[in-house]
Order: sequence, then C-alpha cells, then structure tokens
Amino acid sequence: MSFKISRLLLLLIIFSGCKKDKEEEKISAALRFEKESLIKKAGENCDTADYDCTIIALDVVRAAGTKGVANQINRTLDEHIIKLISSEEDPQINTLDSLAEKFLTDYREAAENFSEEPPWEAYVNEQVSFRSDSLISVKIITEIFSGGAHGYKTLTFLNFNPQSGEILSKNDIFEEDFTVFAEQKFRQQEEIPEGDNINSTGFWFENETFSLPENIGFSEGNVVLVYNSYEIAPYAAGDIVLEIPLEEVRSFIRIE
Repeated sequence: MSFKISRLLLLLIIFSGCKKDKEEEKISAALRFEKESLIKKAGENCDTADYDCTIIALDVVRAAGTKGVANQINRTLDEHIIKLISSEEDPQINTLDSLAEKFLTDYREAAENFSEEPPWEAYVNEQVSFRSDSLISVKIITEIFSGGAHGYKTLTFLNFNPQSGEILSKNDIFEEDFTVFAEQKFRQQEEIPEGDNINSTGFWFENETFSLPENIGFSEGNVVLVYNSYEIAPYAAGDIVLEIPLEEVRSFIRIE
C-alpha cells in the first residue's frame, strides 16, 4: 500500500511540474512585441532641408498579449527611457509623451537664456535582441545632445522574466563564478597580461578589481557585456563591448 501511495505522490508531483511548465510556456507564447514611434520637434526649420530644429524621436517596443506581464514590461521600459533622457526627477514625467514635451520645453527655456544654444536631439531605438521561455532581452540605443561640449550615446540592456514581466538582475541570471570567467575573456580582448593589475593598461576598475558591467544582455548566440563611456575608461575610449558565445557561458547561467 505504501509503495502505491509513493508512486501516486510521485506522479502528482511530476504532473504538477509539467502543468506549471505548460502554463508558463503559454504565457511566454502569448506575449508579443510590436514597434511604436513617437516623434516631436520644435523649431523654425523642422520641415525644410536645413532641418535645424530640436527633435526627440523614440522608436520603442511595446509588449502585448498578456496584459499584466505586458504592462509590467512596458512600464519598466518607459521608466528606463525617462531616467536616461530627463535632466531631473519629476513625478509629472511619467509617460513618453510627457517626457518628449518636457525635453522640448527645456530646450526652449535654454534657447531663451542662451541665444547661441544649438538645437537639442534625443534618439532612442529599442529592439528585442533575444527571447526564450525563461528570458527576454531588450537592447536600447540612446543618443542625446542637450547642450554642452558633446552629446553622449549609451547602449543598455534590460532582461525580463517572460512569465512575470519582472527585471532579471545579474545575480538572477549568472552564477558567482561567471565574474572570474568574464575577467579572463576581458583580459584576452583588451590584451592585459594575466599577472598584471586589471588597471595596468589604463582602465578605472574600482579598487583595482575586475567587475561585471551594469549592462549585460543577450543577442542571438552571444552574451553581451557593455561598459559605457566613463564606466571604466575615459569618454574618448567610447563603449567597451565584450561578446562571449552563449555556448561558452551556459554552465554559468542559473536559469534554464
């Protein structure tokens, strides 16, 4: 009798696990992504060949199909863009439309105070760079000029759990020893001898210790590590990007 009960419990556990997996697959499959564009301009020559005007152009992805999950992803993506472009924390800037209006308003105020103020520009391009049943990676390229000596360009990634829409952190995705492996790859790419200090060729790693970047994403076939300008090197160095084949990283990944 006890043997039969044990078998029954085992079958129930297996069945429950399979049912959960199928439900998660349905959620992931129902989720889809569409492109959406928002463009706003301000200036006298916006519609002429001179094109001497302030512009903000947001080419973003929109999740749809699974309402709760989609809303969570879209809200996180919008908050990320607002944080990148907005010059101040303002609770009234809570949508991409309000962000665009504030960008144009800030330019007009700057132009009134400084007659030589050149037009401002902000461009955002989002795309889903990788998708599986356990992870969705969104690649975000941002280019901004809002006065000053030069503009700046950033490449960022946001990684989502497709079942919940929540952000996946580096610790959610990677085992601890991935850092050691990534350092080896970084040293090879940047030609830093194994026995030398990680900053021996001019990098700015804190406490002279290698660390993973803030931005890690996935593209088809690769894990992408992105150190943006000023993160570990001067602005002139630009973005430092390390791409590692996914097959070489699988043993360091926590999720399926």
